Amino acid sequence: MTRERMVLLLQQEYGARREDNLRVYEERVREVCDRCEGLRLLLDARRAALMGGLRNALYPAQKDENSNANLTGALEIYNSKIAAALQAAGLPADALAPVYTCPLCKDEGYVYDPTRRMCSCFEGELNRRMLGELGLKPSQTFENYQDGCFSEEPVLGKLSQRVLMKQNRAICERYADSYPDTGVTDMLFTGKSGLGKTFLMHAIAHRVTQRGYGVQYVSAYKLMDIMRKAYFENNSERLEPLMEAPLLLIDDLGTEPLMENITVTQLFNLFNERQNANRHTVISTNLNIAELRARYTERITSRLLDESRVRVLKFIGGDVRERLGKPGKGGQGE
Repeated sequence: MTRERMVLLLQQEYGARREDNLRVYEERVREVCDRCEGLRLLLDARRAALMGGLRNALYPAQKDENSNANLTGALEIYNSKIAAALQAAGLPADALAPVYTCPLCKDEGYVYDPTRRMCSCFEGELNRRMLGELGLKPSQTFENYQDGCFSEEPVLGKLSQRVLMKQNRAICERYADSYPDTGVTDMLFTGKSGLGKTFLMHAIAHRVTQRGYGVQYVSAYKLMDIMRKAYFENNSERLEPLMEAPLLLIDDLGTEPLMENITVTQLFNLFNERQNANRHTVISTNLNIAELRARYTERITSRLLDESRVRVLKFIGGDVRERLGKPGKGGQGE
């Protein structure tokens, strides 16, 4: 589902929420009026005065700048009488307060301060749904990234795994924060399993999604399944979400099955079309450069290693999950 479609659905839900809360409010007013003699007349009189003032302001029968001069004073008198009636009935001062799920935006989903922007409640729910749509783990964010789980033993000259991963994390965060103005459009993460490639991929997706941009995340196995169906059904529309995604993240390239005349051709078409359209792609793989060439041919590998378009990040060192004694997936070592 696109972000635009999700925004529309959420706006519809907020509209239904306002209607539900209005019914709750109206029922509360009825109950309060039943307990407070004369309150209904005061409320109706205050409403009539307010509506009369609005009519005078919008549709004056004659130009009279003083037509609403006494409106403020009249409304204050009604408010005082209503407050006194509530107090006399032993009711709290806010007994007639409107009912809102979010008092900040009054369930509109947007606030104006002074320009129109999404309320934090609306934006938070939209982000939650977008990330859920992508199948991302909510915990795998830059904020939750822990450098301390990586070894301080040298892995690249004098460079330790911890220092290397700090550098990789910083590069990924800059990419996510500057998107779509990232310099090179693509990134390739290479390294064995358990070194944090998937974690940083998810963190990029979280940050870019939170900034309001569209993201597609797919495993290489799922990607190949989509391509296989598109090929055998002769249905290119299946590939459109992958071709047209502003940011596409492909995880675990190299784990998908190789299918003759499908895998290499379809992957080349995907990378070629996306690079020609200057769309962003981030890929992770457990394969090294030599293994990529052997599996996908020079035709694809040259696309993945084009320095004018792609930044390669190396993930080196021991499996973090083994070091921490945490078998299986789910943590930072993904």
